[in-house]
Amino acid sequence: MMLVPRSIRFLIALTALAVVAPLLSGCDSVRYKTICPTLVTYSLAEQTQLARELAASPQATMTHRVVGDYVGLRDQVRVCQENGK
Repeated sequence: MMLVPRSIRFLIALTALAVVAPLLSGCDSVRYKTICPTLVTYSLAEQTQLARELAASPQATMTHRVVGDYVGLRDQVRVCQENGK
């Protein structure tokens, strides 16, 4: 039996790796899709009732703050939905 020098075996392994590596990396890259939340639709009557309740309770500062935050979140969802199309 003929012994193959270590340097030749290394070159053979390196060549095999060079041939196989491009085949393994030929897959498509991962693509992520943003999924935007769905907005709840409020009728004009519901919006009017909310406006009346907020106007009737100006001292309810936390309620006003939370509703304001919710308005901001709804705006962000609309932007997300526009960019996703």
